[in-house]
Amino acid sequence: MQTALFEIKRSLSFFLEKRNDEAGQLIIDNVPVRMSISFGGKRVMVNAGCRVDAAKWNSQKQRVKSNTTHGRGTTSSDVNSRLNHLENGINDYFRTCEVSRTMPTLADVKAVFTRLVRYEVEKKESFYDCFDRFVKTAGRENSWDERTYSKFSVIKNHLMRFDASLAFENLNADRLIDYIDYLRKTCDLRNTTIDKNLSFVRWYLRWAHKHGYSVSQGALDFSPKLKGTDGKIKKVIFLSLDELTHLYRFELPTGKLYLERVRDVFVFCCFSGLRYSDVRNLSKAADKGTHIECVTQKTSELLKIETNKYSRAILDKYKDVPFESDKALPVISNQRMNDYLKELAELAGLNAPETIVYYKGNQRIEETYPKYALLGTHCARKTFVTNLIYLGVSDHVIKQWTGHRDNKSFDVYHKVVDEIKAREMSKFDSI
Repeated sequence: MQTALFEIKRSLSFFLEKRNDEAGQLIIDNVPVRMSISFGGKRVMVNAGCRVDAAKWNSQKQRVKSNTTHGRGTTSSDVNSRLNHLENGINDYFRTCEVSRTMPTLADVKAVFTRLVRYEVEKKESFYDCFDRFVKTAGRENSWDERTYSKFSVIKNHLMRFDASLAFENLNADRLIDYIDYLRKTCDLRNTTIDKNLSFVRWYLRWAHKHGYSVSQGALDFSPKLKGTDGKIKKVIFLSLDELTHLYRFELPTGKLYLERVRDVFVFCCFSGLRYSDVRNLSKAADKGTHIECVTQKTSELLKIETNKYSRAILDKYKDVPFESDKALPVISNQRMNDYLKELAELAGLNAPETIVYYKGNQRIEETYPKYALLGTHCARKTFVTNLIYLGVSDHVIKQWTGHRDNKSFDVYHKVVDEIKAREMSKFDSI
């Protein structure tokens, strides 16, 4: 028998206190904000703990107007964040009561409100405790892997070395500019790395703002223009079809046979589009004969990828070879595989020069390397996409195999393919 829904009907609202001065005039400056909590025929009125000017209050939205300041330099973001925190906290409490099918008393609600106010005060003093809570919460909600946790550990270390006493109250656009200078000058990071670092910091600040922390609007809106981060100079390192088939058929020297399995796994990824994290988790049960089925670790998306003669040959080669956890292929650690790939590619003569362009601040830097020195597991997926576009396969079909969700990420691949075609066409000029 289905249990009836237990619902606590309630109403939460914020309003300005109405009080007259000694002359009998309504006070309109620095007015306390009050909160009304009604439920089950009961009502409690409490002080929200902030003061605003009446002219800056939006009674319809029950929040202060954007881009306004109030007593003691308090910003509209600070006030609204506090009100959001109180409203969300009280609603969360009522939802908990509904799950346990208990009707709270007025004393219960007042106690919860007191804890929320006390928690709000404590939060203002702990930027890094909030950061730890964000990592724990967001990590669980988004099923982060070890690499993502490691990235945020690096971000926290950078922030703490920059300013161990950093707080939301002193983190604004100017302070973030100081942070960029620290990353560039002290940590010697490229603009692209700094831009990625800032994207993680902004993610954290948006989360903190959503959960009631007093994050300044300047920090939330901070979006600097760093040279070389618009993707226009991004270099795609991949193997052409000729290079890929050469590597696949390359006869390994007798003393280098330990590279065979590394090559097989890498080539399999080049012909299937799998990321390293997904080929590492690929089980024998994922092989359905004509295709493989894979739930990606990064996006938790189920992919169906048809096999071709190269990927099928590699799967069949290891079909009856037992591996730990019934894995389909002999995948070693990412770091070791990257090291071995460079060794393998150098043996195979994949030494075409590749020039990398990047910026540090306003300084443009060019560095040229043989291709084997830049080869890594991440190049396999780029090889898969680039060669399919070159062969004329539509973006829509490729995205069915790779799980890409937008066209923007394909722009860089089309640019590379256009360059390849231009070079091929120019060969007629030498005839």
